[in-house]
Amino acid sequence: MRIGFPGTGTVAGDRTESARPEYEVPPEPDMMGKDTTELACRRGAGIEVTLLWHRASGELTVTVSDAASGAAFELPVAADEALTAFHHPYAYAAVQRVAY
Repeated sequence: MRIGFPGTGTVAGDRTESARPEYEVPPEPDMMGKDTTELACRRGAGIEVTLLWHRASGELTVTVSDAASGAAFELPVAADEALTAFHHPYAYAAVQRVAY
């Protein structure tokens, strides 16, 4: 299977352009004055889950919004539990006794 990379004109496994790296790092957006950085985001079935890092405080939060019901909530999470909370926000909220 060959996978094309949009905008590069190259195909995975094509070694004709040896000067180009195998991947390109996207340019860093201007972060001056921004306190919150989105670390991960996923959407499905009308539900959006986002993992955020708050630069000034160093805190992590997971936000959940349900487009169908209009409900939304935010969970403060510890660094070692961030991915668990991101992947399973409803279960994490229940264990932490956070009402949603």
